[in-house]
Amino acid sequence: MTEDQRHRKRAFVTGAARGLGEGIVRRLAQDGWSILMSDINPSIHEAAAKILSDIGIAAGRLCAAEHDVANAERTAELVELAVDRFGGLDLAVANAGIGGVEVDLIDLPVEAFEHIVDVNYRGVFLTCKYAGRVMREQGSGNIITVSSIFGQESYPRVATYSGAKAGVIALTLAFALEMAPHKVRVNTIAPGYMATEMQWEGLRQRAAHAGISFEEERQRVWDLVPLGRHGTAEEMGALVAFLASDDAAYITGATIGLAGGVVRR
Repeated sequence: MTEDQRHRKRAFVTGAARGLGEGIVRRLAQDGWSILMSDINPSIHEAAAKILSDIGIAAGRLCAAEHDVANAERTAELVELAVDRFGGLDLAVANAGIGGVEVDLIDLPVEAFEHIVDVNYRGVFLTCKYAGRVMREQGSGNIITVSSIFGQESYPRVATYSGAKAGVIALTLAFALEMAPHKVRVNTIAPGYMATEMQWEGLRQRAAHAGISFEEERQRVWDLVPLGRHGTAEEMGALVAFLASDDAAYITGATIGLAGGVVRR
């Protein structure tokens, strides 16, 4: 790796305390990136310490911060922190998201609707906005948002989540066109059924609603997936690493599925 290549590996990843976000950070750290990882959960600091210990990288290459992605001031502050700490910003991954309660739309409390939209849509907007300003000025960079197969095909009892994730897809594709003249690539990943705690909570809710066991609901999901299993955080990290690399230099404005064949488009 040349010194210039090393200098260009500076990332900001939201929702990184566990699950897909942690998997993304682990892969980027292994690949030599310097990363600011954030999460609203204070356990973000423990997650960072464990990654440092497991991978054995220099402490200065990884830092952690508590962060509500729906807070504009805090998001702007953390983007600035990443730039100040690493000397620039080459990758922003707007990964933070929540599932929320699974219930018919007419029974969803207004406050729950607002929270789902704040985290899953407003949070992505803010990350794109502030990271995009830095990258526009640099004339280079990558932004990856995280949408969902639920944004490609709507599902009952998660209408607000589906709507927010569909919004992320539309926002990402339009933003890619805006940023292309500035040599900034913008793509979205649409995960399917992934082996994360958020997925397990969704399975527990659906199993209870259907009157079946967790194991039966998990098997029902596996029967839906052509590859017959849940995806992993490691596979998410690998896809982010590819999209952020020069091997993906001609990919922008794309929705990349990570769903084992559930959605084929």
